[in-house]
Amino acid sequence: MRHEGNDEVLLFESEEDEETLRISCRATKEGGLVIHQMSEGELTAWCFEESPHEVEVTVSPRAIAPMLEYLHAEDVQQLSNLLAAAYSGYDASIRIRALMRRLGVAYGVSERPIIR
Repeated sequence: MRHEGNDEVLLFESEEDEETLRISCRATKEGGLVIHQMSEGELTAWCFEESPHEVEVTVSPRAIAPMLEYLHAEDVQQLSNLLAAAYSGYDASIRIRALMRRLGVAYGVSERPIIR
C-alpha cells in the first residue's frame, strides 16, 4: 500500500512523543489522487486490534475534475499542494472525504485487512 516518492505531499505527521499518525497524498501517473493514512501505537492497536493500520483513499483521473475546479488547481500535483495547505491536521483524510462527498466526487477506500 505504501508509495515512496518525491511526489508525495505531507498533510499531517504526529509529534515524536504521540501516537504515530501520518497522512499524505500524491498524484498518480494517470492523473488521479491517492491519500494514504498510517497509524501505529497503543491506541491504534486498541481500535483496530493491530498496529500499524493503513488506509488509502483513491480518486480516479475521470472523477478528479470537481476537486480541481473547486480548489482552482491546474493539475493533480497542484491539487495535492493545495490540499496540504487547506486540509492539514490529524483529521485531514476525513475532511477531504467530506469535501469529496459534498462535490460529488467518487472515491474508493481500501484498508489493509485486519488479521484476527
